[in-house]
Amino acid sequence: MTKSAPPSSPPPSSLNNPLWQFSLAFYGHSDVEQFLLDCQERKGADVCLMLWASYAAACGRQLSDESWRVADRGLAPRRRMISSVRRLRRWLGRLRPRSQGLYEYCKRYEMKLEQLQLAALWQLYTESWPEDRSALELAGQQYGLLQKEQARWAGLIASYKANSS
Repeated sequence: MTKSAPPSSPPPSSLNNPLWQFSLAFYGHSDVEQFLLDCQERKGADVCLMLWASYAAACGRQLSDESWRVADRGLAPRRRMISSVRRLRRWLGRLRPRSQGLYEYCKRYEMKLEQLQLAALWQLYTESWPEDRSALELAGQQYGLLQKEQARWAGLIASYKANSS
Protein backbone atom coordinates (compact mmCIF):
# COMPACT_ATOMS: atom_id res chain seq x y z
CA MET A 1 0.00 0.00 0.00
CA THR A 2 1.26 3.49 -0.73
CA LYS A 3 0.93 6.65 1.30
CA SER A 4 -2.64 7.56 2.07
CA ALA A 5 -3.92 10.54 0.16
CA PRO A 6 -5.41 13.35 2.22
CA PRO A 7 -9.13 12.77 2.68
CA SER A 8 -11.33 14.62 0.23
CA SER A 9 -14.25 14.62 2.63
CA PRO A 10 -14.28 16.63 5.86
CA PRO A 11 -11.60 15.41 8.29
CA PRO A 12 -12.71 12.78 10.81
CA SER A 13 -13.28 13.85 14.37
CA SER A 14 -10.12 13.72 16.40
CA LEU A 15 -11.36 10.67 18.32
CA ASN A 16 -12.91 8.74 15.44
CA ASN A 17 -9.95 8.96 13.09
CA PRO A 18 -8.37 6.47 10.66
CA LEU A 19 -5.81 5.34 13.25
CA TRP A 20 -8.61 4.55 15.74
CA GLN A 21 -10.59 2.66 13.11
CA PHE A 22 -7.49 0.73 12.04
CA SER A 23 -6.62 -0.05 15.67
CA LEU A 24 -10.06 -1.50 16.40
CA ALA A 25 -10.00 -3.67 13.28
CA PHE A 26 -6.34 -4.71 13.54
CA TYR A 27 -6.53 -5.51 17.26
CA GLY A 28 -9.46 -7.82 16.53
CA HIS A 29 -7.56 -9.62 13.77
CA SER A 30 -6.30 -13.14 14.44
CA ASP A 31 -3.39 -13.31 16.94
CA VAL A 32 -2.82 -9.52 17.04
CA GLU A 33 -4.30 -8.97 20.51
CA GLN A 34 -2.20 -11.77 22.01
CA PHE A 35 0.97 -10.51 20.30
CA LEU A 36 0.50 -6.91 21.46
CA LEU A 37 -0.46 -7.86 25.02
CA ASP A 38 2.50 -10.23 25.19
CA CYS A 39 4.80 -7.36 24.13
CA GLN A 40 3.16 -5.16 26.76
CA GLU A 41 3.65 -7.71 29.54
CA ARG A 42 7.08 -9.07 28.62
CA LYS A 43 8.72 -6.00 27.05
CA GLY A 44 6.91 -3.08 28.67
CA ALA A 45 5.64 -2.00 25.25
CA ASP A 46 2.99 0.68 24.84
CA VAL A 47 0.22 -0.97 22.81
CA CYS A 48 -0.95 2.40 21.47
CA LEU A 49 2.53 3.19 20.13
CA MET A 50 2.71 -0.28 18.61
CA LEU A 51 -0.67 0.29 16.94
CA TRP A 52 0.62 3.61 15.61
CA ALA A 53 3.70 1.88 14.19
CA SER A 54 1.47 -0.87 12.76
CA TYR A 55 -0.70 1.74 11.05
CA ALA A 56 2.33 3.50 9.58
CA ALA A 57 3.68 0.18 8.29
CA ALA A 58 0.29 -0.82 6.87
CA CYS A 59 0.12 2.53 5.03
CA GLY A 60 3.63 2.11 3.67
CA ARG A 61 5.02 5.01 5.69
CA GLN A 62 8.14 5.23 7.73
CA LEU A 63 8.71 7.22 10.90
CA SER A 64 11.75 8.93 12.33
CA ASP A 65 13.62 8.68 15.60
CA GLU A 66 12.46 12.22 16.31
CA SER A 67 8.76 11.51 15.78
CA TRP A 68 9.05 8.37 17.94
CA ARG A 69 10.73 10.33 20.77
CA VAL A 70 8.08 13.07 20.61
CA ALA A 71 5.29 10.47 20.71
CA ASP A 72 6.87 8.45 23.50
CA ARG A 73 7.63 11.45 25.73
CA GLY A 74 4.44 13.34 24.99
CA LEU A 75 2.22 10.41 25.84
CA ALA A 76 4.04 9.34 29.02
CA PRO A 77 1.62 11.07 31.46
CA ARG A 78 -1.41 9.53 29.78
CA ARG A 79 0.38 6.17 29.63
CA ARG A 80 0.80 6.23 33.41
CA MET A 81 -2.91 6.99 33.82
CA ILE A 82 -3.87 4.11 31.52
CA SER A 83 -1.56 1.81 33.43
CA SER A 84 -3.17 2.79 36.75
CA VAL A 85 -6.67 2.16 35.40
CA ARG A 86 -5.51 -1.17 33.92
CA ARG A 87 -4.11 -2.27 37.31
CA LEU A 88 -7.39 -1.34 39.00
CA ARG A 89 -9.39 -3.19 36.34
CA ARG A 90 -7.27 -6.32 36.76
CA TRP A 91 -7.65 -6.16 40.54
CA LEU A 92 -11.42 -5.78 40.19
CA GLY A 93 -11.40 -8.70 37.78
CA ARG A 94 -10.08 -10.95 40.54
CA LEU A 95 -13.03 -9.93 42.73
CA ARG A 96 -15.69 -10.82 40.19
CA PRO A 97 -18.60 -11.49 40.16
CA ARG A 98 -19.12 -9.02 43.04
CA SER A 99 -17.20 -6.28 41.23
CA GLN A 100 -18.58 -6.88 37.71
CA GLY A 101 -20.13 -3.42 37.35
CA LEU A 102 -16.98 -1.58 38.46
CA TYR A 103 -14.84 -3.89 36.34
CA GLU A 104 -16.88 -3.07 33.22
CA TYR A 105 -16.73 0.66 34.00
CA CYS A 106 -12.93 0.52 34.35
CA LYS A 107 -12.67 -1.44 31.12
CA ARG A 108 -14.68 1.21 29.22
CA TYR A 109 -12.66 4.03 30.83
CA GLU A 110 -9.38 2.34 29.95
CA MET A 111 -10.52 2.04 26.34
CA LYS A 112 -11.55 5.72 26.27
CA LEU A 113 -8.10 6.71 27.55
CA GLU A 114 -6.53 4.57 24.84
CA GLN A 115 -8.74 6.27 22.26
CA LEU A 116 -7.47 9.65 23.50
CA GLN A 117 -3.90 8.34 23.28
CA LEU A 118 -4.49 7.22 19.69
CA ALA A 119 -6.09 10.58 18.83
CA ALA A 120 -2.90 12.31 19.96
CA LEU A 121 -0.85 9.88 17.88
CA TRP A 122 -3.12 10.53 14.89
CA GLN A 123 -2.41 14.26 15.20
CA LEU A 124 1.31 13.52 15.27
CA TYR A 125 0.95 11.19 12.29
CA THR A 126 -0.70 13.91 10.18
CA GLU A 127 2.15 16.36 10.81
CA SER A 128 5.17 16.58 8.56
CA TRP A 129 8.11 14.56 9.90
CA PRO A 130 11.11 13.00 8.26
CA GLU A 131 10.36 9.43 7.28
CA ASP A 132 13.65 7.61 7.41
CA ARG A 133 13.16 4.44 9.47
CA SER A 134 10.83 1.49 9.42
CA ALA A 135 8.13 2.01 12.04
CA LEU A 136 8.43 -1.63 13.12
CA GLU A 137 12.21 -1.32 13.39
CA LEU A 138 11.86 1.78 15.58
CA ALA A 139 9.37 0.09 17.88
CA GLY A 140 11.40 -3.09 17.89
CA GLN A 141 14.49 -1.17 18.94
CA GLN A 142 12.56 0.73 21.63
CA TYR A 143 11.12 -2.43 23.18
CA GLY A 144 13.93 -4.87 22.52
CA LEU A 145 11.94 -7.05 20.14
CA LEU A 146 13.95 -9.85 18.62
CA GLN A 147 14.16 -10.15 14.85
CA LYS A 148 11.75 -13.10 14.89
CA GLU A 149 9.25 -11.02 16.92
CA GLN A 150 9.49 -8.16 14.43
CA ALA A 151 9.01 -10.64 11.59
CA ARG A 152 5.93 -12.06 13.32
CA TRP A 153 4.55 -8.54 13.75
CA ALA A 154 5.17 -7.74 10.08
CA GLY A 155 3.40 -10.99 9.20
CA LEU A 156 0.38 -10.02 11.30
CA ILE A 157 0.18 -6.70 9.47
CA ALA A 158 0.52 -8.39 6.08
CA SER A 159 -2.17 -10.92 6.99
CA TYR A 160 -4.48 -8.13 8.15
CA LYS A 161 -3.95 -6.16 4.95
CA ALA A 162 -4.55 -9.23 2.78
CA ASN A 163 -7.79 -10.05 4.59
CA SER A 164 -9.12 -6.48 4.72
CA SER A 165 -8.60 -5.63 1.05
